[in-house]
Amino acid sequence: MVFTACVLAFLSIAKERSDKTFLIIFDKDELAYHQANPNIMELNFSSAFETKLYLGNSETALMITVPFTDWTVCEMGKAIVKVSNSKELPLEQVAFRIIDLDASQRNFKSLLSDSLEQTTKVKSPLIKLSL
Repeated sequence: MVFTACVLAFLSIAKERSDKTFLIIFDKDELAYHQANPNIMELNFSSAFETKLYLGNSETALMITVPFTDWTVCEMGKAIVKVSNSKELPLEQVAFRIIDLDASQRNFKSLLSDSLEQTTKVKSPLIKLSL
């Protein structure tokens, strides 16, 4: 528990990042409906941003790290992407979910710190039972 508190303190002191990471999850049926190629969609972003495409047995996912922190999920969704050689669509029409990983991480840290505060506040006295 002390270790967790130390890690949280270190993370809160650490310098704020100047980039933001989005996780974009695609549904296979939706990709097929739009005749979309995930590799072509990654090329839309890879020339300007750091990207990583995950393909496999589960759903397709694309991670995009942008070099600024003021871009929102809505703005990412409105980005026009080339989904095939002859078709362009807003990303929000093709993506199943667009997740701001930095906001999710902040929310998780907040929940974790609230949980730690609650456990330190609720200290029940030890009771010795005699049998």
